Amino acid sequence: MDRKFVYLDNAATTWPKPDVVYEAINECVRRLGANPGRSSHRMSIQAEQLVQEARLLLAKFFNAPSPDHVIFTLNCTDSLNIALKGLLRAGKKAITGPYEHNSVMRPLRRLQSAGVSVSVARGTEGLRVDMDHFRELCLQGVDVAVVSHASNVTGCIQPIAEMAEVVHQNGGILVLDAAQTAGTTEIDMMKLGVDVLAAPGHKGLLGPMGVGILIVGPGLEIDPFREGGTGFRSEDDFQPRDLPWGLEAGTPNLPGIAGLAAGIRFIQSVGIDSISAREAELSRALCEGLRNIHGVRVFCPVEPQNGIVSFTIDSYDVALAGAILDQAFGIGVRAGLHCAPATHRAIGTFPNGTLRASFGYFNHFGHVERLLSAVRQLSASN
Repeated sequence: MDRKFVYLDNAATTWPKPDVVYEAINECVRRLGANPGRSSHRMSIQAEQLVQEARLLLAKFFNAPSPDHVIFTLNCTDSLNIALKGLLRAGKKAITGPYEHNSVMRPLRRLQSAGVSVSVARGTEGLRVDMDHFRELCLQGVDVAVVSHASNVTGCIQPIAEMAEVVHQNGGILVLDAAQTAGTTEIDMMKLGVDVLAAPGHKGLLGPMGVGILIVGPGLEIDPFREGGTGFRSEDDFQPRDLPWGLEAGTPNLPGIAGLAAGIRFIQSVGIDSISAREAELSRALCEGLRNIHGVRVFCPVEPQNGIVSFTIDSYDVALAGAILDQAFGIGVRAGLHCAPATHRAIGTFPNGTLRASFGYFNHFGHVERLLSAVRQLSASN
């Protein structure tokens, strides 16, 4: 058996990264190690130029209103916390979907305990938000709707443009959790009607861990919960309201930003449509194979839309099956609830969860066949 490890956990973080990402991080640490925007010497100025170029790159990539509205954060969870806790307060109304990650649900539940109204739209058998119920909830009042673009369990993509239209008609704003789509699915904030976008740098955007993005639409004010040094209006005891400084206290992750920018340039060189098609093709092949194996249940759209496929094997605890795939077959998948218990309740796999295989740009059909062969052997052993 070929013992070379097969990594199929790209929904958690993509690996490997393109070589240009490693090179950009190394170059940044070795040549541009100064604190960006804090000093007037050449190295600090060059570091700040790198940050500003990355903002511009991201603004164009997502068709954001302005580079100054691109905020660098720690990760997507951090971005969502900043947005939700900065927009919602007692008396406000929030609406979300049935397939949300804990990065959405936990902040909302905390806010609910502080007086924010939180409503959850129902799902459909097709793994999408029930738009009739969503409209009904919005008609009852909405200040902020927050929804995952694609489930990190099923991969199903939600009708964001339609949802945004309903939210806007009822006076609310839409916050998009793009954790599973940024870099692999075309996202045009203006066309989709997205008011606030949260995304990780280390998943589909192919950057390193430790950097995320928050893009804020025009005319929105988000109260910061993190305050401190900005290198801007340092004479004032209060955090400046101007973006991006108002939401970026402290030294930014310069090597992470450098790697993120390199990842986006790589995506642009390959073409996001090409990446999306490649990952969906691998998922379709896996789903077709899994559905032909006795005792295997698959949880994803009939036609997978991205690189995410969840499944279970009858008579196998998912944690045990995941460990066997790793130790006996050299395949890395993720087992359990995937930090999305709400999704598993909705699809009937709570509390055990599923096995999730998630493809990235560097996977290929040989990896699909390795996993299918392993699952066939596990199923036959029952």
